[in-house]
Amino acid sequence: MVRHRHLPDGHPVTKPAKTTAPAVETIATDVGGVLYYDEPFELAWLQAVLELAGEADPTLTIERFTAEMRRFYLQRASATASPGLYSPAGAHAWTSVRRRWADLAQLVPGAHAALATLAEHRPVCVVANQPPECEEVLRASGATEHLALIALDTTVGIAKPDPGLLGWAIEQLGWNPATTLMVGDRPDHDAAPAQCLGAHTALVTPPTGWNAPSGVDPALLVAYEKVRAERLEVRRHPAAADHSLHAVDLADLATRLTDRAPARRRTEVVR
Repeated sequence: MVRHRHLPDGHPVTKPAKTTAPAVETIATDVGGVLYYDEPFELAWLQAVLELAGEADPTLTIERFTAEMRRFYLQRASATASPGLYSPAGAHAWTSVRRRWADLAQLVPGAHAALATLAEHRPVCVVANQPPECEEVLRASGATEHLALIALDTTVGIAKPDPGLLGWAIEQLGWNPATTLMVGDRPDHDAAPAQCLGAHTALVTPPTGWNAPSGVDPALLVAYEKVRAERLEVRRHPAAADHSLHAVDLADLATRLTDRAPARRRTEVVR
């Protein structure tokens, strides 16, 4: 069983700050912010919520909605008044976005090639909070042929930041957490939980390369981009970030990890 490691004060046991690529044998990677962008899905969802909430309340203004959006993302307060992002409008909008998941997906440039390169040298799996439709995108991009396992919160029943999702994947594959590298874009949801298990961690910050889906209200886009910048601060986890390897994107990380590393013998992919 994978054990969570904590200090007496409750903080996870971490390793010295990483300045070079760690020696790892297996790799787990997040999807959103690593393989494809999260933002197009969020914007499509917000636009759908705005439209549905506007139908229910014709007096709803974009200013009121974006204020509620800010509270939703930054405070995670449970809203009861319109537009209520936790309301039925939010649930209905999410269902519509899931139906369009493959069409909305925008891959991070170079991520697929980087994944293939990593898989030539080490077994790779996906560990992510994503809807089941994520697998459709991974199959369409050819990513699944390079993956030993796809562990999603919606299918496993455990969601990050619970370390159990990564722990489940590690146990399924028979990996050693001490020689596993978790790759993600969030210190709080990716690095910190992995460090609780004693795994190595790497954080990527791909340059903004996504486009807003068609039909998104320009005022909503402006407000979203402001909240997105603020949300990065909310998600900060200095301890986890300081003890992680940092790379621009998956392609940058792949270059560091595979430099002079021998290619591995391919093994059967677990489905």
